[in-house]
Amino acid sequence: MIRAILKRQEWTQMRVADRLGVSQSTVNRWIKGADPEGRHRDAIRDFYAEIFGDFSASPKAIDRQENTSRIPDLAIFGGLGNGGFLDVTVDESGDFADPEHLRGYWTFPDYMVRAFRNMSNIYAWEVRGDSMDPTLSGGSVVFVDTKQNALPPNDIYALDYGDGLVVKRLKLIPRTDRIMVISDNERYGADELLRSDVHVYGRIVGWFQWR
Repeated sequence: MIRAILKRQEWTQMRVADRLGVSQSTVNRWIKGADPEGRHRDAIRDFYAEIFGDFSASPKAIDRQENTSRIPDLAIFGGLGNGGFLDVTVDESGDFADPEHLRGYWTFPDYMVRAFRNMSNIYAWEVRGDSMDPTLSGGSVVFVDTKQNALPPNDIYALDYGDGLVVKRLKLIPRTDRIMVISDNERYGADELLRSDVHVYGRIVGWFQWR
């Protein structure tokens, strides 16, 4: 129930602990599997009922639903020219170790996410610059599947090849150990590098931008 409450409310462990009148370490133990006792168990059940209305859906069912429809929006940025940085860590329970790294969540109706069996590997963040125009404009938000870090012949990725986190098109050079890092904006060139010199965070599976 605690994990479901944290996800629904988008609260930190400390905030839930304050609400329940316990320490953060106690909440952390509950998340890891320890059973709350007595009045704490009742308080958690009451809080859960207040949030979700009733117990018709189990916490596990709610976790599954939210894992398939919510994407964390990270408080980092990826450059379209010179790069940003990627430095986000999670604790043992899978929550963001530093709440400042999370700006919120993107939510989607089920029909839009059916192609993805597991959304827990997808993150969103803002991109800046103009080197990927007209495909991606500065200020767009990209959705990155961090499990898709193998390289097909031609696609757009979040990567680092020496200047920090960037979003670029990658194109393998067949029968070689080299790869092209390409800007879609014709004013910018392409770099030919060793594949081993390019660290791929994940494939861009979608993006949002205002017109």
